[in-house]
Amino acid sequence: MSSTAPLQVIALISGGKDSFFSLLHCLANNHTVVALANLYPPAPSSSPTADESQDGLPDLNSYMYQTVGHALIPLYATALGIPLYRQQITGTAVDVQKDYSSPATESYDETESLIPLIQRVLADHPHINALSAGAILSTYQRTRIESIALRLGLVPLAYLWQYPYLPTPIPSPAGLLRDMAAVGLDARIVKVASGGLDEGFLWENVCQERVIRRVEKAVGRFGGSVLGEGGEYETVVLRGPMGVWKGDLIVGDGHKIVRKGEGGESWLEFTGDGKVEMVAENGPDQKEWKQRIKIPGLWDARFEALVKELGTMSWNKSKPGAIRTKPQPLVDVEENDIQKISEPPHVSLDYAKTQSPWSISPITTLTPSLLFLSNLTAPPHTSLASQTAHILSTLTALLASHNLTPASLLSTTILLRSMTSFPSLNTIYATLFPHPNPPARATIACGAALPSGVDVMLSAVASLSTPAQQQGLHVQSRSYWAPANIGPYSQAISSRVHEAGEAKLVFVAGQIPLVPATMEALGADGHAGDGVELFAKQAALALQHLWRIGAEMRVGWWAGAVAFVVGAQDAGQKARVAWCCWQRLHRRSPPGEADEEDEGADGLDAWDRRYGGQGSLAAAVPAAQALPDFEHAAHGRSGEEPYAPAFFAVQVDALPRGCTIEWQSVGIADARVEYSSSTTPGGICSAVCTVTSEDGVAFEHVGFPLACSEEFCLEQCVQRVNRARAMGAGRERHFHATLYTASAAAFCGLEAQIVPCERVWGPSGVELSMGLVVQCVS
Repeated sequence: MSSTAPLQVIALISGGKDSFFSLLHCLANNHTVVALANLYPPAPSSSPTADESQDGLPDLNSYMYQTVGHALIPLYATALGIPLYRQQITGTAVDVQKDYSSPATESYDETESLIPLIQRVLADHPHINALSAGAILSTYQRTRIESIALRLGLVPLAYLWQYPYLPTPIPSPAGLLRDMAAVGLDARIVKVASGGLDEGFLWENVCQERVIRRVEKAVGRFGGSVLGEGGEYETVVLRGPMGVWKGDLIVGDGHKIVRKGEGGESWLEFTGDGKVEMVAENGPDQKEWKQRIKIPGLWDARFEALVKELGTMSWNKSKPGAIRTKPQPLVDVEENDIQKISEPPHVSLDYAKTQSPWSISPITTLTPSLLFLSNLTAPPHTSLASQTAHILSTLTALLASHNLTPASLLSTTILLRSMTSFPSLNTIYATLFPHPNPPARATIACGAALPSGVDVMLSAVASLSTPAQQQGLHVQSRSYWAPANIGPYSQAISSRVHEAGEAKLVFVAGQIPLVPATMEALGADGHAGDGVELFAKQAALALQHLWRIGAEMRVGWWAGAVAFVVGAQDAGQKARVAWCCWQRLHRRSPPGEADEEDEGADGLDAWDRRYGGQGSLAAAVPAAQALPDFEHAAHGRSGEEPYAPAFFAVQVDALPRGCTIEWQSVGIADARVEYSSSTTPGGICSAVCTVTSEDGVAFEHVGFPLACSEEFCLEQCVQRVNRARAMGAGRERHFHATLYTASAAAFCGLEAQIVPCERVWGPSGVELSMGLVVQCVS
């Protein structure tokens, strides 16, 4: 099934504003909502039948489900004209970790109550293939819905995920409430549980401007979320846009009783039956709501500006211009140099004829905090399934020899002979990761550059600390934020550089230019241009994904980046475009430019707020992380633009989903960094990123000029590695090296992770003979 094909959706509803607004976004994306589904609290004594009215049942303070107002839920089937399925909540919150992937084994977690409910819907509607929920900022809620959906073979949809911080006319939490008002939602507050919200807010329409301002003022004084994401209040929706809603919910004043709990908590209990008052079928705004619903734009402001800037440049490779032959620093470029460089002549390589047969051995590198396992292969000339299983078995054994498990893995790089093998590999690879946050991953196809008979090669990074000390970002729902996981990998995993320190390395998965809401490559619909114009947009979009993930993981600076590109005839041009994107995103913002981050955004996960013991103490949440964070990066260029982090562009055979660019990078979080750059008399360019807040941690990117012989490059690589080993100033020095080269056979004896490729470029699109990255830790 194409990822752009309309989906047949089950909409999980609680009665609240978020689940219904998410339902509207499903419809706005041309999906069909086939059924509604809801869970209700158990009866105090006997258990009722699945679909009967639950009038009078007490409110349940569930970790997962809103239950206040449950007596009104049966009315939604009539109000929307969509079948409603209900099931009683069973069990309690056994697993209260933020991330969730499998059912509890000792006790029945309340999350699992969704399984029989959804199975009942699927039995009646077997064509359903998606599940929608209203998660906005709650990792707790989102990961549980994703777990249920994926185990039942459904596509999870979370169109509101990170919505307040996406590009809308006024990106802010309150802006979401105003967007709800724009389509006609009438959402009444039915429960308050915050010091700033008293019972005077009950039954107010939170989508009205007057009430929004009252809520903003209240949470501003006492702390909390204007959206109610921390449990400050809960709602039930009485009305929605014509064309979706067939009738309005009517609840008489005599059928509402105010109940009070501890700590100022108040809620409405509904007695007797409400009713649905049908509306005219041909109202004036029957279809108008689709024009009024606000779909977040694809581009953040800085990336939209980048795309416009790229559009003003001349990328014509036949344009006269001298090829720069003078070696350039890996982190510097003169303004407008991009437009001066023309495509150098190049004869496409035939690896089957030009490369000597070669093989490679696994390499294990141990640092104080990380374990690197590189170049894992299997006996050649066997099936892909056999090779993959053998490699994973080797990986597991090597981890076990260091008292680690697959849960300790932070990142993997998978090299395939053919990208057509990707789906088969994914199926086997996924069996290694039943835990919530599998490692980040980059996958590329190297074609005949791999050793003969080798169809897959894997390298991995594992943390020596306990998995509990790692932080993961694993979004599997389709949203407007960033691409959902295509396979068994996380968007990012972070680990401390030193166990006692604060600095973290953030390993980010390879990012390709998929449109998040459709999961199709940008330009697949033919509406984004073609040629270099399209590639420039794709390079910028994939970088935007990297930025959004990095910001979520509090990355302040990048250690460097590799842009994998595809295309025999125009790869050099693509390398220049990719560098242009990278370099321009690391310029300081022009004076007076508005900060994209909302100053009032607290960024605290809703379930941390509500159940993590932090309540509504928004002041304890750190400010939004700037990326790039110029305040914590020194570059030794007073009064000038800072260096952009190091950059390589690497030509490979193919990338996932037929994309032409994939960005891979390691972020640095909660740390100060320092950049330096140098060029030797022989033309070797070096860029060093040192984590100054953590003694002895550095990344060095080394670019070797195209004219260098293989023998010279090998000698220099050995010297660089030996120098890294000796830089410990009396302490034991640990290092890991990665080599990007078109002459892998000449370097297979080097103590390094090998990425065989066709061509390599540095900044400004200057072609290199190879690129070396050395990570050093004392």
